[in-house]
Parts: sequence; structure tokens; C-alpha cells
Amino acid sequence: MKEPKCEVKKVKFHEGHEGTGVNADLWINGVNCAHVLDDGNGGCLDIYTNPDAKSKANMKLLTDFVDSLPEKPLDFGHGVIKDEQGNVRMDKTTLEDYVNELLYAYDRKQTQKKMQKQMLNSILFGVPNGMSYKMITYKVPLSVLAESHRPFLIKKIMEIKVNECKNGVQILNTNLEALGLEI
Repeated sequence: MKEPKCEVKKVKFHEGHEGTGVNADLWINGVNCAHVLDDGNGGCLDIYTNPDAKSKANMKLLTDFVDSLPEKPLDFGHGVIKDEQGNVRMDKTTLEDYVNELLYAYDRKQTQKKMQKQMLNSILFGVPNGMSYKMITYKVPLSVLAESHRPFLIKKIMEIKVNECKNGVQILNTNLEALGLEI
């Protein structure tokens, strides 16, 4: 079965009582088909289908596609769950799982854009694809520092490598090589 073209738009994250919540519109095949809501107070993601016929038809396409997906390993975020015999427990992919993946992908893309902009003036370091990272920011672009204060910048990068790059932490900048600075 062919996957419908799906994307989330007008995504707004907010803090709730028990975590991060989200409001977004779910677009399927170019049609705004549903509003997605997680109030951040625990519980499931709510998906409210728009009442028009096109929205309902596209939601049916998406639901049928999700129902055709194979089972996935059961994981609540702390590792794969196994039964008493050590077999990995499997779980059906739900529409909520699918939409959550769209939201995660959107968030990752926005974070990458933000990081790329920060890399112009900062050295970023953290665990790749982690939940957070640290940065050392300069008032001038790294490209200027690489020309005018290269030894200082190389020394700072080496200090970060020695003092911070442990337990999976890495320098996250993708622009250092282009500036002639090796990591």
C-alpha cells in the first residue's frame, strides 16, 4: 500500500503539567485533514478529523496505510520490552504513533535549522541526536575568528575535545572543516 504524503504544519509546542504538549495541523495529500492536540497532561495524542469529505477520505487512506504497517518492537522509551522467555514483544503501529513520528521529524528539522544558524558564531557540543547540547558563543562569526585568531580557536576546540568529549559527547559543528579547522 502506498504511503500518503503527510506533514504537520502550524506546529506549536508548549509546556503542560506532565511534559511537553503540542498543537498542529495534519496535512494529507495537500489537504488540511485534522487538528492534532496533546495538552501535555499525560495521556494520548488527540486527532480531530475535519468534517469535510476530502479530509475524511484522506484520513481513511492514512488509517488504512498505518493498519498495513508491520508490527514494531514494543518500547516505552527505556529500551525494548521482552517477555519472560527473552523474546522481544511486538506492538501494532497506531495512527498516534505515526503522527508522533511526524512531529518528532518536524522538531528534529527545526532543531537542525537552529543549530546550523548557531554554528556560525558558536562551537556546539553534545551527544548527537541528544536532548540537549552546550555551546560557546562568540560575538563575531567563527569564519572571522578562523582568519584572525586561528591559534586561539584551535586551542579552544582542543580544550573542548579533552574536557567535554566523554560519554558520547562530540563537537557538533559541521562547518569547522570548511573553515580549515579539524575536529
